[in-house]
Parts: sequence; C-alpha cells; structure tokens
Amino acid sequence: MNRRRSRSRGVTPIAAAVLVLVFGAGASGLWWVRSAGADHEGAESSRADATRIQAAAKGFRALHSDGCPTLSSLKEELLLSRNAREDDAWGNRFRVRCGDDELVVSSAGHDGKPNTADDIRFPR
Repeated sequence: MNRRRSRSRGVTPIAAAVLVLVFGAGASGLWWVRSAGADHEGAESSRADATRIQAAAKGFRALHSDGCPTLSSLKEELLLSRNAREDDAWGNRFRVRCGDDELVVSSAGHDGKPNTADDIRFPR
C-alpha cells in the first residue's frame, strides 16, 4: 500500500500570483499601445483642423488688409464651416496669431499647456 498522499491538483498560490501578474502586464501593455495610437490619431486630426483654420484665416486676410481673425469671425464671414472644430482633440481651443508675413494656428495639445513640445501648430 502506498502511504504517500497524492498532491492536490488545484492551483497553487504562487501559480495564481504569476497568472495575475502576466495578465496584468498584458492588459497594461495593451492599454499603453492603444492610448499611444489614440494620441497619434488626435494629433493628426488636430493638425488637419489647424490647416483648415489657417486656410480660412488667409482668406480673411486677403479680404481685410488689417486685423487678425478669430474663429468666430471666420465662421461669421463663412470662410470656415459653422460646424468646424474650434478645439483640438483634447479640448484645447485653437488660436490664430498674425504676424507681418506669417499666420499661425496653434493649440495647447495633449498636455493642455501652451508652448510645450506637444502643441499643435500650423505651419510648424
């Protein structure tokens, strides 16, 4: 007669901890990849919006020799669609700045702070 007891066939606490760790790391990695892709998509769509706003602002400057347009004035003069986005993908409002020979459209970007590396700016 074999007096040895057979071991339990259940999951040991160490194996359960390893499984939780592996699944947690996998889920974190998946979240990171998806959020990085969303940031990239947000930046691309915001750059496209800034490009459209700049084109409308150039049209405004061609009609009005002085002054710098606001987003509202671009919409009022029908140079920009009434349903055009006024905010970037993260909810920061686009700004139009006019210089002597440069017209720049920008927003604060993902971090919400102006004049940082993630700002949306057209032209760059």
